[in-house]
Amino acid sequence: MRQYQMGRTGLHVSELSLGTFEWGRRVDEATAQELLDAYAAAGGTLVELPSFDAPAVDLLGRLRLPSALALAARVGVGAPDGQPRRYRTGRVDLLADVRALMSRLGRDRIEVLVLDAFDPGVPLEETASALAVLAQRGDVGYVMVSHHTAWQLALLTAFPGVPIAGAVAEYSLLLRDAEADLRPALDHMGLGLIAGAGLGRGVLTGQYLARLPRGSRAGGDLADYVGELLDDDSTGIVQGAVKAAAALGVSAVDIALAWNREAACASTLVSPRTREQLDQLLASELTLAPEIRDVLAQISDPLS
Repeated sequence: MRQYQMGRTGLHVSELSLGTFEWGRRVDEATAQELLDAYAAAGGTLVELPSFDAPAVDLLGRLRLPSALALAARVGVGAPDGQPRRYRTGRVDLLADVRALMSRLGRDRIEVLVLDAFDPGVPLEETASALAVLAQRGDVGYVMVSHHTAWQLALLTAFPGVPIAGAVAEYSLLLRDAEADLRPALDHMGLGLIAGAGLGRGVLTGQYLARLPRGSRAGGDLADYVGELLDDDSTGIVQGAVKAAAALGVSAVDIALAWNREAACASTLVSPRTREQLDQLLASELTLAPEIRDVLAQISDPLS
């Protein structure tokens, strides 16, 4: 698997990052270990944790993590002890949550800490000072942000001692909003982009065109999350991707991954639930011809 640099920083990541969003829910411990081992064997380098209090944290803490894998762990929003979800970007909360996270994982370092929210109720200076302390202590190697606008990211980069490497933002043929604001800012500041939900929450696989597949995310507790992309506009884009895939003799997954790769995303975050799904993702190495990319760009243009 190829590796790419996060902008002009010293962080390099594999072109696919492994998401654990459903670990501890629809992915059991044995399957999770199999996915970790196969991903590492293929040259993968980055495993993403959805939240410091997610079931995936405890599950991952019980697994054997290959030495080549780094963790990208999200903090900043949580619901400890069953409480309602709230921001946790203040100094006390951030320091406590990172300590708890390392303890639950049995690790003395988090390679990439992802600040998962911008809280307008907490001074950014306070959040930045906590991140700088974590980096200075060696608890954290790099910091990335998610659910931040370009100007919020720019403010954070102005504080000394915070080792910002880039952003994790949803990006795919179905959601190209990052191109208008966030991506130009990242490029200007020499930072990288990891494309979250690179398969359009699973919609870009084409599985929802005819019916609601049994056991799919849209048929369970993620129905609202997936359903946001099951509209007429998205259907037209997916149909275009499926048509292009058929013409090339590949899958719609290949088209989606190739699009992100050629958009110069440092990595695309994928969350396979089975070894079969992971193997399909790992085998995808399509390069889009310019004319096909132009057509896909036109049908998925967010301003059209």
